[in-house]
Amino acid sequence: MSAFAGLPEQPRAQRLLEAALAAPAHAYLLSGPTGAGKRRYADRFAAALLGCPPHRIETRTHPDLFVLEPEGQGILIEGARRLRRDLHLRPFEADRRVYLILDAHLLRDESANALLKSLEDPPEYGVLVLVSDHAERMLPTIRSRLQAIEFRRYPTAVLEAATGDPLAARAALGDLARATSLATDPAAAGRRRLYLELAQGVSTDSTFDPSRAGALIMEASNQRAKAESELVAGERDARLESVDDPKDEKALRKRYEDRAKREARRAEWDELRLAVDTIALWYHDMLASALGADDAVVNADTAGGLADATSRGGAGHAARALDTVGDVRRSLELNVHPVLAVEALFHRLAELRESTPQGV
Repeated sequence: MSAFAGLPEQPRAQRLLEAALAAPAHAYLLSGPTGAGKRRYADRFAAALLGCPPHRIETRTHPDLFVLEPEGQGILIEGARRLRRDLHLRPFEADRRVYLILDAHLLRDESANALLKSLEDPPEYGVLVLVSDHAERMLPTIRSRLQAIEFRRYPTAVLEAATGDPLAARAALGDLARATSLATDPAAAGRRRLYLELAQGVSTDSTFDPSRAGALIMEASNQRAKAESELVAGERDARLESVDDPKDEKALRKRYEDRAKREARRAEWDELRLAVDTIALWYHDMLASALGADDAVVNADTAGGLADATSRGGAGHAARALDTVGDVRRSLELNVHPVLAVEALFHRLAELRESTPQGV
């Protein structure tokens, strides 16, 4: 049976990874758009390399697995140095050691440079697996030392077949995880509606309160972070039921505590980006509607509000708003304070609404 059985199909990437398992190279880069399944394939790839069940990778409990991921908005040099030191350790249980580097495009230059030597001359038992949504942002000197495995965005029809929810499939824009979340998680669907309502409000309502809108988005991102932290806590409690040694219990609690913090931070930032992206989609739909391209509207469930916004603002307003949202979205990748960035977004959009004559 394939090591990747049961995962959403990525035929070309799967063939390359299966071939790699026969004779692993020292480093791989799994790249492609968000939600294309890279992380799940990376976990399965690591499990197959270490000859263990996938859950030992997912729960990070295999002693020959090292995971390096962002602390906030970047992968710090301390993490890269820890990885370099770890490369000197021989495998404990398997024949290899596997190093998963998640969101590798967030390697800061000094972190990437610290990793270069590890990529140039790794020990024969070490396999590095880098995962990135934006490989183009990585240093060329890093990318040139990696075996590339590219993933594709899922077609809407595939997402609809997987979720049974046409609205979720269309709104997810090729992101399987997002489509699944929207189709099965009422909280995620509720947050999406909130972001669209805020976008509609700021584009049409002269009494709209930008500060309150920013606070609502921060509250939503905090709720997402809390939910992720609770998931890790539940997993921790299940593991502790089978641990009797107090020293082992203490170590396990510490490991899960660190992981819960990382997962919560990641979820918080992911939700912020998602909020801004959803607001951008509102203006995308507004522009499409203003230009008569109704087939290009993504959020079909907002058609009523969209008609009102289009009649008030028009294509010019939508295009300028998209530029504004794009500026803020890019700023979130530069470690700008999120509260300030989100509140500034709504203030700028409100100013744009007030300065735009109706129908322009």
